[in-house]
Amino acid sequence: MKKTKFEIYLFLAVCFILTPALILAESETPAFLSLEEMLSLAEKNNPEILAAKNEWKKLKAKAVSEKTLDKPTVAYENMYSGDEKNIVIAQEFPFPGKLYLKGKIALKESLMAEETLKAKENEIFAKVKSSYAQYFLALKTIELLNENVELMRHFSKVAESKYATNKGSQVDVLRTQIELSKMLNMLITLEQEKETAQTMLNTLVNQAPEMPLGIPKQPSLRRIKIQYEEVKNLALKNRPELKSMFHHLHHSKNILRAAKLEYLPDFMTQFRYRTAMNSNMDKTQDYMVGVSLPLWFWKQKADIESAASEEAVSRAQFQTMKNMTLFEIKNLWVKVKAEERLVDLYQTSVIPQAESALKASLQAYQSDKINFLDLIDIQRNLLQFRLEYYQALAGYEESISELERITGKELLEEQG
Repeated sequence: MKKTKFEIYLFLAVCFILTPALILAESETPAFLSLEEMLSLAEKNNPEILAAKNEWKKLKAKAVSEKTLDKPTVAYENMYSGDEKNIVIAQEFPFPGKLYLKGKIALKESLMAEETLKAKENEIFAKVKSSYAQYFLALKTIELLNENVELMRHFSKVAESKYATNKGSQVDVLRTQIELSKMLNMLITLEQEKETAQTMLNTLVNQAPEMPLGIPKQPSLRRIKIQYEEVKNLALKNRPELKSMFHHLHHSKNILRAAKLEYLPDFMTQFRYRTAMNSNMDKTQDYMVGVSLPLWFWKQKADIESAASEEAVSRAQFQTMKNMTLFEIKNLWVKVKAEERLVDLYQTSVIPQAESALKASLQAYQSDKINFLDLIDIQRNLLQFRLEYYQALAGYEESISELERITGKELLEEQG
């Protein structure tokens, strides 16, 4: 009878470890959390994106106003004697080319703001993808630990059964209780990590931090559909931060050109229409053309030196960003490929072998060929391998999201 009871416990343990996931309660199927939906919400609601979008709109409108002449001046003059009244219209005209450059400078500022908006969108999207992966990892780790908690309870019953038949020791029973306590402690930490990831996701889409979320879908191992050189060229061509630096360089060049034009005068025109008691002056007009004299040449010289230095800074910053882009692409590419190989290895080799080892160890333990400590070690290894597999899968998704942030393009194809 005792032997039969022991075999039942052993059979339940084997079945449990070979079952990949717990069966969900029939009463309610949890809603899935769509990554695409979270990205859409972030694009519409994230305050950082909205702020960058409004900054771009502001500078885009400013580009129109900067290339427009200043408003003319209209004045009415009533002379002291009362015998003469005048209407005066005046307009200032910058030297040809100055107004054009002001418009070009403002246009470059709006283009910089547009690329800053794209960079902010890419940054937030990458954070959403990363948080989604971390949320999935926390939930999956909790699920795995819960499975192993139940498995450890089965092991405890097996150990107790063997102890009752004098085929095992009390130490084995205590070991299962210690392992069980360690897993329960890990669950507490994982619940905190789950709450952190959930809060971050809600924050990124501008929802209340405690807003409940559905179950994230398990990512499949999607491969990068292009080669390293293409990824590198995409980054150099499309990275918003790099394009913003490029516009900033040309912005600085235009400021330098505008500073040099300040050596040239501006113009002012004035028209006066007069009514007077004196018939010789009544209904007469005056015209005036004036120029500004840039006599204080040291001011223009200082402005040119400042603008030249700013251009040199912009050129260095552009090259720095280009170098950093190349480094990040190479670093992420190596990381992605390493994580891809890890996921493949866990899927095709490590985990299947560990599952087979545990199955064989359970049978060996039943026939007293190995001790309980060996069985616990093998079970612990399988749990660790499963956790590392999901960590590698989540890390792969995060690294891909960083690559896509830099290149500004979707890089993956669906796993077939």
